[in-house]
Amino acid sequence: MTNKELQKAIKEATDDVRNLSSSLPSGPFPQHEVTRREMILLRQLTLFKIGDAKKSKRKDLERFNTEIYNLITAYVKSH
Repeated sequence: MTNKELQKAIKEATDDVRNLSSSLPSGPFPQHEVTRREMILLRQLTLFKIGDAKKSKRKDLERFNTEIYNLITAYVKSH
C-alpha cells in the first residue's frame, strides 16, 4: 500500500467512524450491527498500524496488517 493509498483509506475509515454516530438507535443494536461497528473501528486501527509499520520500516508488519485490513474491508463491505 502506497502512502497515498494509505492516506485515502484512513480518510475513508475516519468518515465511516464518524457516520457510526449519525443515527441514534431507539433501542439496543442487534448483534450483527455491533459486529459491523466493531469491524469499522478495527479497520481504522489497522490502518494506523500499517502507517506505524511503514514509519519503522517493518515490511513484515506492514504486509501482515495490510492483509488484515483487506479482510476487514471485505467483511464491512459485505454487510
